[in-house]
Amino acid sequence: MPEAFAFVSACANHPNKPANADRFLIRSHVMAGRNKSLGSRRSLREAARQAATPPKIYTTATDCGDRHALRESIETSPDSVDAKPDAGPQNVRDRNDKRSGKDFEAACLQLDRQIRTRSGVFASLDNTETACGELISELTTYNSAKHAAFPLKYTIDFDEAEDSCVPWIFSNTAFAHSVFYATSAANDFRLGRPYTRPTLIHLRRTIRSLNMQLGEDGGHLDDSTIYTIVTLAMLATLVGDLIAVRAHMVGLRRIIELRGGESFFVERPKQHFMLERLDLAWSAYSGAFPRYSCEPTDWRSAFTGPQAVSDEGGLASIVAMIVDARLSTVFQDFQRLTRLINAYANEDGRLKGDVFQHVLASIQRRLLWLRFSQVDGWSERLRLGMLAYLTTTFQLSGRKVSYDYLSARYRRSCQALGACTASDDMRTLKAWLLVVGAMSVLEPSEPWLGAIWHEIAGSWREWEDVQHQLESVLWTNKVQDEAGKSAYEALTF
Repeated sequence: MPEAFAFVSACANHPNKPANADRFLIRSHVMAGRNKSLGSRRSLREAARQAATPPKIYTTATDCGDRHALRESIETSPDSVDAKPDAGPQNVRDRNDKRSGKDFEAACLQLDRQIRTRSGVFASLDNTETACGELISELTTYNSAKHAAFPLKYTIDFDEAEDSCVPWIFSNTAFAHSVFYATSAANDFRLGRPYTRPTLIHLRRTIRSLNMQLGEDGGHLDDSTIYTIVTLAMLATLVGDLIAVRAHMVGLRRIIELRGGESFFVERPKQHFMLERLDLAWSAYSGAFPRYSCEPTDWRSAFTGPQAVSDEGGLASIVAMIVDARLSTVFQDFQRLTRLINAYANEDGRLKGDVFQHVLASIQRRLLWLRFSQVDGWSERLRLGMLAYLTTTFQLSGRKVSYDYLSARYRRSCQALGACTASDDMRTLKAWLLVVGAMSVLEPSEPWLGAIWHEIAGSWREWEDVQHQLESVLWTNKVQDEAGKSAYEALTF
């Protein structure tokens, strides 16, 4: 007899009504596997157990003291919000350094089931269940905003496995709230208003969930932890909350140390890029030295091969005569990198993320650690120009990000430019500084900026003429073209 069948006896006094014990047996068979929500904690735990996962990784560095330090480094105090943390699902962690094909396939199957059943995973602001469809919609908005904010996505081939964070929104409460927080905060920033109550509630819930996650064994090993903290830190820079930025940066640095230091980034160029971006934002806003990266010990070129022959006798040679030798090497590396990116883009290709990030990290660290006291000297002026150029790799629609220290220092440096030029190359370099400033850390409407521009631009009447000049200095066509054209039009108005 098949095991799926079971017999019950009929009661003599009530032939149509089974006994109590038999009714319990019937219910247990009928409801087996049915009285269960796919978005519940139990379902998520079962899905995680079904996915192939490696054994836990233990290290002597992850003792209670370290976990406590990590939690303290993330802690902030948005006490103005009176909201209780929700009872979200238990975090399900993938301890792999990178999600394997089987794991991701299992997560996608789980995602497909949840889409069809529209089961919620955590409470929304009014403590009602958030539908799966709403989560997917929010994640789509988040991804669209993220790609728009980092335009290098379309010219650099970052490892697509690092984009496999879709299942996190269903299994990781901190990450899910960080997505809601990011979209709400970005909208507040775009509209030029302080954080609204929904934004602050999601911020508070993100921090609470993140601290709970870091308090668990191996919580720092979850890649979603880094993404969540980076999101918090990047958004804190938008509103100039340096205390929060400092706390997040300390936490990130400690997590990276626990996960192997620099070796952690070998297969994670995108995460490396995001963390370097935080260093740039921190220094550009406060003027402080980087909090994440260490002072460079090697000032040589990041490229192992010789410089291109075409650079000899050109703008790079002139720059070498007027700036510090270390900065001249950085400038040549930057020129070579942008031309390499453009060469791939012209063939409808993308530069490999690990190659790009290795060179970019070297360029940025040297720029941030080099300091020149003479603001109107060419060494400091070109250093500031390259830093301002780097800030254009992070853009938000509708408003510029305020970098107080870099803006003030760049303004002082460019105001001393003057229109007199010794050569066409120097004229081009000055024009590049003005356009980069107008599209990043300065306002094109500033009268002094337009006045100097009109004296320098001369016969350049069309954007295509100016763009050609900019490309001879530093320019990434598919990244800076739109913002550069807008800055040019504002300058020539």
